[in-house]
Amino acid sequence: MPMVIDPVAEIECSAVVQGIDVSPDGTWLAWGGEDGEIRIIDLTEQPKQLEPFNVEDSVTKIRIAHGNMIVIGTHTGDIHGHERLGGHRWSQSIGGGCDHLEMSGDGTIIGCIDGARNLHIYSENGLLRGKFSSGELVLLAIARDGTGLAVADDSGNVRVLDSNGNLRWSRLAESEDGETISAMCFMHDGSLILCREVLGITPSEIPQIAIERWSSIGERTHSEEIDSRCVRLIPDRMGAICGHFDGTVMMLDSELNQEVMWKSMYSISDIRRHGEDILVASWFYLYRISPSEGEVWRCEHTGLVERIVANSDGSRIVISGDNQNDYTRENRIFWINPDSTPYALSSESEIDDDLLAFTEGSELKPPVAGADDDIYANDGDIAGLLTAEEQEMLSKAPTKFDDSELFDMLDDEIEKMANFEDEDEADILADLSDDGFVTHIPPTADAGSDQVMGASDDGTAIVILDGTATTAGSQNIEQWSWRDGDSKQIGKTPKIKVRLPIGNYTFTLTVTDSGRESSTDTITVQIQGDVTDDSFSLLED
Repeated sequence: MPMVIDPVAEIECSAVVQGIDVSPDGTWLAWGGEDGEIRIIDLTEQPKQLEPFNVEDSVTKIRIAHGNMIVIGTHTGDIHGHERLGGHRWSQSIGGGCDHLEMSGDGTIIGCIDGARNLHIYSENGLLRGKFSSGELVLLAIARDGTGLAVADDSGNVRVLDSNGNLRWSRLAESEDGETISAMCFMHDGSLILCREVLGITPSEIPQIAIERWSSIGERTHSEEIDSRCVRLIPDRMGAICGHFDGTVMMLDSELNQEVMWKSMYSISDIRRHGEDILVASWFYLYRISPSEGEVWRCEHTGLVERIVANSDGSRIVISGDNQNDYTRENRIFWINPDSTPYALSSESEIDDDLLAFTEGSELKPPVAGADDDIYANDGDIAGLLTAEEQEMLSKAPTKFDDSELFDMLDDEIEKMANFEDEDEADILADLSDDGFVTHIPPTADAGSDQVMGASDDGTAIVILDGTATTAGSQNIEQWSWRDGDSKQIGKTPKIKVRLPIGNYTFTLTVTDSGRESSTDTITVQIQGDVTDDSFSLLED
């Protein structure tokens, strides 16, 4: 019988929670969604909503940095810093919105990967510390002390940087078919643990999936094969805790020796240490797991729990989840006390009374139908329900009848049903061909092809950035935005002209329709020649 706990409070949400975080002291939380509104909830006693504020775009990420600075990442726009009471403190322009947002343990180092797959590093006050670009960056990890950052691209290459974005060392993919990095984290000594998976078929001596440990100077010290992809890694004392796609929760020591601690029926979403136990998010549940006793309690949410959010000492736990059902969409935030006293689900629940006969290992026997003669042999059983006239009619009823007419009627009905199915299929195909049947198709940005041009005598070249091949989807495009490699907006029309000096350049086009769906495309421009002016200018059409 599972032990369960109830949340301290349930907070109803008017939108899908896409970003949420709790203050370090646990007295308040901030969350936001697609509507761009940031809600502040006071948790000192019972949850109480304070005055909200808005940003110009839908929210993708929220983290609370040092000094209670609310850092907000948006879908297509910039990254912002706001105070708790809504005062805007700073904004930084990034290309294509914020896809990944991580912080150091003290909230003084903030890392962000934008829609153009570039890394930006900020302080809690919004000061740009550094930038880094290398391939399509898809994963980010920051050391707890803020001394290092690690980024992985979509080919399995990993780069470790200092807090200003300077490259320390690289771990390159070994397989020609490419690799994926599914999880990584920094250890207590600055070394890096990561899970890599080879995309192609590997020789027998090379593991398909492996956990690797790399020293702070870029030397691989350990590598161990694992059975399932690791999707969550957190540092833990001298080792780490990893959660796997197959639901396994595993303890790793400093030499990557593995010890299975617990296993869920579903993939692991998040893990957090709580004293001697750990908290595990999997499917619709938050679990507390003891190394010696196994599952201590569980708490069921109405949606899929993707992240465990907590204050500094772990006394306030907050979870949110989306049930991903468009008809019964329920959006709630659960405030949980992990030290609540659990209780057992009652085995006498009225809901499952009809299942009690099949508990305790009882055998379920299939029903056996009796012979027709036995079923209908005793007509006297219903005699008391009939009038005298009805009993006489029953006794005189013929025992046999001609069923040919019945079969003829059945054949007619089958033919009618076949004709109806043909007509129904035609109607369905007609509906599918109707443009109105599709409710919303997002736009697809097209920034054109990469360009290579030669410079003129003055060492510059005029380049046309043409996004007119962009498709609008089911709704009109309301916003066009061209940005350069520094994420500075340089144009708001489908086609612009720029004068470029000799060098290599990257430009990103972001389009947004009336339904707030957006798409991003990036091109590179190379200007060849001998002059080395390092500026470019916009030209009027």
